[in-house]
Amino acid sequence: MKYLLMFFTLLTGAMVPVQAILNARLGKITGGPLMGSLLSFFTGFICLLVLNIATNHPAVLQVKDNAAGPWYIWLGGLIGAIFVGYITWVNQQQGVALTFALVVSGQIFMSLLADHYGMFGSMVQPITLQKAAGAALIIAGLILIKK
Repeated sequence: MKYLLMFFTLLTGAMVPVQAILNARLGKITGGPLMGSLLSFFTGFICLLVLNIATNHPAVLQVKDNAAGPWYIWLGGLIGAIFVGYITWVNQQQGVALTFALVVSGQIFMSLLADHYGMFGSMVQPITLQKAAGAALIIAGLILIKK
């Protein structure tokens, strides 16, 4: 089961550059990267709404009751909008491979910090020498992709 989850996570990650390319094409047709991002989010919203109604309809009806928690938990949508909007634009400027090498690098380094400090309530997992070596290899890979 562990390896199956890893495989599906890999496939999910592989969809992100495809999403960026499709959103960029959508933006070119509809009025720019922000419009492409908006339409992508709208499509995603409709898909998630239908899935929630089909599988978890009580939660859809009780959103107000479930909206308690710290203010920063709502920043995920803002971060997603910034990410999708920026990636929709920037991959046309520097290429998809370099864009996502930088994205993955940023994700790894932020993940290491989040784990190490238990940011936003995540589980604490200290940075080890092996993790630091992995991060260094990611930097090396990024340098090779940039050349």
